[in-house]
Order: sequence, then structure tokens, then C-alpha cells
Amino acid sequence: MTGDQGQHWPIDDDLSALRDRLLQQGTLAGMRGERLDDLLIAVNEAVINVLEHGGGQGTVSVWHDDASITVDVVDTAGRLAPRDIPPQRPADAVRGFGLWLMSQLCDELTIHQSTGESRVRLVMCLTPIPAL
Repeated sequence: MTGDQGQHWPIDDDLSALRDRLLQQGTLAGMRGERLDDLLIAVNEAVINVLEHGGGQGTVSVWHDDASITVDVVDTAGRLAPRDIPPQRPADAVRGFGLWLMSQLCDELTIHQSTGESRVRLVMCLTPIPAL
């Protein structure tokens, strides 16, 4: 891995501080503008899921190399599974479409579930993938 060797911090309810840290890490990775905004929104959604549904505790880890920036958001409840990512926005949803939104904003969204934790991995290519 070249680039940043990673930053890690516990999740708490200070979402402003979280966004500031992510903004700094994204900028260091070379992200700007809408792509950086999309990353901030996606990670914010993942952290809110931890606070509201994932046991209220967890960690955020972020690192990058020359090709991409990766953010892992880990909770302590382990309820979230890969099957929970909806293929399309839930109809008539005012809330409850955060996973779908993350899948639309990021180049890659995966969920790994194990005993006592769920890991949401968000990956953004530093050079955007062209739309088809």
C-alpha cells in the first residue's frame, strides 16, 4: 500500500468531528468536490446506522492508496448482513434507505457479518469510474 497507512477512531455522537476527520483524510487522498461530498454522506449514513441500530458503539477506519480510499465502519451488534443491501430504493421510504444510498454514492459497498460485529466497507476510486 502506498499513501496513507490509515486512521482509526471510535464512533460517538459527535458527527461533526467525524466529518472533519473524513474531510481531512479524503483531501489527503486527493478527493475533491462532489466525490468527497458523496463519501462524507455515505460514511455519515453508516455511522448513524451504528448509533441507531448497531449497538451504539463501533469504530471507523480509513485508508487510501494510489487507486482508492476505503472506509470501514464496524458496529458491536452484528445484526447487519449482506442481504440487507436493497437492490433499489425502498418505495415510499422517508427513512430506512441509508444502505441503498451508500450503494449509490460509493463505487463499492460490502457488508461482512460475524459474531458480535458487522463491517460496512465503503470504497471510492480516486479516479471516478465513467458512467455507462
